[in-house]
Order: sequence, then C-alpha cells, then structure tokens
Amino acid sequence: MPMQAEQNRKGFLWGLIMLVSGTMCTIITKVQYGMRAEGTETCVVNGTESNMCLFDKPWFGVLQMKLAMAFCIVVLMIRQKVQKRSYLETPVMNMQKHGKKFMSTPKASRGSASNERTPIVASSSAPKSTSWETILWILFPSFLDLLTTVLANVGLLWVSSSIYQMSRGSVVLFNAIFSVRFMGKKLFAYHYVSIFVVMTAVAIVAYAGIMQSNSATKLSVEDQEKQANQVLGLSLIFASQLITAIQIVVEEWFLTARQVSPLTLVGWEGIWGLVFFVVLTPLLMATPPGTTALSKIWHEDFVDTFVKMSNSFAVSMLVLLYIILIGLFNLAANFVTKYLSSVVRSILDTLRTLGVWVLSLFIFYVVRWTGANSPGEPWTVWSWLELAGFALMVAGTLAYKKILHLPLKSLYEAEEKAASAAFVKSPFMSNMH
Repeated sequence: MPMQAEQNRKGFLWGLIMLVSGTMCTIITKVQYGMRAEGTETCVVNGTESNMCLFDKPWFGVLQMKLAMAFCIVVLMIRQKVQKRSYLETPVMNMQKHGKKFMSTPKASRGSASNERTPIVASSSAPKSTSWETILWILFPSFLDLLTTVLANVGLLWVSSSIYQMSRGSVVLFNAIFSVRFMGKKLFAYHYVSIFVVMTAVAIVAYAGIMQSNSATKLSVEDQEKQANQVLGLSLIFASQLITAIQIVVEEWFLTARQVSPLTLVGWEGIWGLVFFVVLTPLLMATPPGTTALSKIWHEDFVDTFVKMSNSFAVSMLVLLYIILIGLFNLAANFVTKYLSSVVRSILDTLRTLGVWVLSLFIFYVVRWTGANSPGEPWTVWSWLELAGFALMVAGTLAYKKILHLPLKSLYEAEEKAASAAFVKSPFMSNMH
C-alpha cells in the first residue's frame, strides 16, 4: 500500500539518522575528553605545569544532553502548530477498540511478526494535553536520567567507547528485576536464559576491557592506577544501568498511566534537568577538586569549561555538534517507534554498539589518531574475547525480546499457556514484554 510504503520509507530514513547520530554521540564524547584547551585549571603535562588541560567534563556532558532534550519541546510545539492539534497521539497509545486505548507491543514469532495489545485506559478519560501535575512529577525521572548520565559519563573517562557501549547491556538484568517487582510483569524461562547469556557477555566484555590495555607481565604504578580507574569506570557504568532500569519503569508508567507522549516526556526531562543545573552548578564548583579519579563525580569547574570553549574553536564546535546529534538521536528514536516498531528500535540500538566499535577501529587505523587520549581503539588479542562477548550480548538481547528464538521449544511453553488462558478471558493479550 502506498501509505505503508511511505511510512516504511520515513522509518528507514529516521532509522539511519538514529544509527549514525547514536554512534557519533559516544565517539564525540570520547573525542571531547581527549582534547586540550587553555583554561583556568592547571595540570601536569610532560612533567611541567600547564593550563592546557584535557576537556574531561562529565557534568558538562550532562548539561549538553539536557539542552538537546529540552529542544524536543520546541519540536513538539512546531508539530502541534503544523497539525493544528493541542495534543498529539503517539504510537504508544493510538490503537483503539471498543472505546479503549491500547499500546502496541510488537511480538516476533517463528513465521511472522504480530502486535499484542495492552489495554491502557478508556479513551474518554484521555487528556487533551499533559497536565501541570504530570509535568511536575516528571522531575523524578529527570533526576534519575541526570544521575545515570553523569555516572556513565564519568565511567567513559577511563573505559574505551566499545566497552562502555557493550557494558550498558547489563540494563536487561536490572530492568527485568524492576519490571517484575513494580510493573507486575511475568518472566518466563526464555527470559531467564536470555538474561544469563547477556550477563555472561557483559562479564566477558568487562574482563576483556580491563586486560587488553594491561597486557604487560609486570605493571608499573601508572598502569596499576589506570587499571584501577578502568574497574572504577566499569563499576560506575553498571551503577548507571541500575538507575536506568528504575528510570525505564518510571517512564513506562508515565507513557501508559499518565499518557504522556515520548517527545513530551523527553522534552520535560530536559527542562527539569536544566533547572537542576541551576542548583548543581554552584555546588559542583564549591566542592574540593580532589586528587582521585572519583572526585570527577562531585567537582567540576564550569568557569574553566567556558574559558576552554572560548579559547578553542574545535572544542566549541564539538560541543555544538554533540548537542545537535543527541537531539537528533532522541527525535529519531521516537519516530522509528512511530513508523516501524520498538523491535526495530532495539535492533538499531544493537547495531549502534557495533557502529561505535567499528568507528573506534577506523579512528585508530585509518585516521591514525593514537595515544592515551585517543578515542580510537587498536585490535588486540583481547579484542577476540570482546567480539565473542558482543556476539553473546546480541544473541541474548534479541532472545529476550523474542526477535531471536532459542532452539528449545520448552522455554516458551509456559508463556503460550498463559497467553491462551488470557485469550479466553479477553480478546487482548495482557502480557507486555
């Protein structure tokens, strides 16, 4: 059908934008961390004190993201004006039957793909616009997003881009735990097997990441410190994914129970994030800088940040480029779900991880940007182990979402029985995975 073909074309275009922008965001953050510019802070470079210090600003990275997220409200307002509607339906809640709204939850089967429908609320109770009470409550997921972003950004300081991206796969475990505990979802045998595969993959990737840069038989003091920082970085990334899992559950409640559109949710999370920074900025600047790696969590000099940007055109352009790309990524992810499905979005997220790794190798071998502060990565003997971990992670993630079916039929029998029982009671499936 022409309309379906047009939607697929738009979906493919937004999918490409999502993949490219998502890949570039991680790399650009790493590039920022490796750049030097003259600022107000001092550091030691080649044994001498200098003002040409690294632009390693994890909190400023959060601020960049919040600015991009807040811009989504502007995009939403433009769409409302163009479509002449005060409230835009979204793919999360635009399915109706017998006066009720349903959320489409794509489900892949062996032969074809189908949509389950999860009832939300009666259409008569649907709001015409997001209430101010709901907007006020969005500050909670916004705070969670701020926490998870800064922890991940600090972790990225000492971990390679590919390891960082793959380690974020641990969110599957935490999300499953909180979904069962707070959303009343039920996990089946294939879920548990998939989670085990993903966590095994994360452990393999983390081990490879620590070992590949410390292959010497006898580590120097500097190497030992670097290894300790990598362990710290991975720990912070895992902690960020724990908070991300809580955030996902909270956001799902806003999308369903409160009927907030994804674009509205992202936009107001960004605005609340900027409000948080009004309080956080003086606090972060007032705290002692510290001499340990962990001090990056509680201290950042924003005056130094803007002085560095004013003294370096390259740094300023990278900051602007990151804001544009992360904004495009948020928009593209929303439109991919609208025109295609959440399943396609999951696949693109997996490809994004691969894209980050390939681009890191490209920077190292083709661009020939090497050294301690390079975003590029060499291929080492441990990279084979990382590749094996990545393959396991992809398989486990796709199996968890039932995009890939595990060979044991018995793993799916309990879900099929539960689905049959639910079908007898209602014409709509009640499970949502």
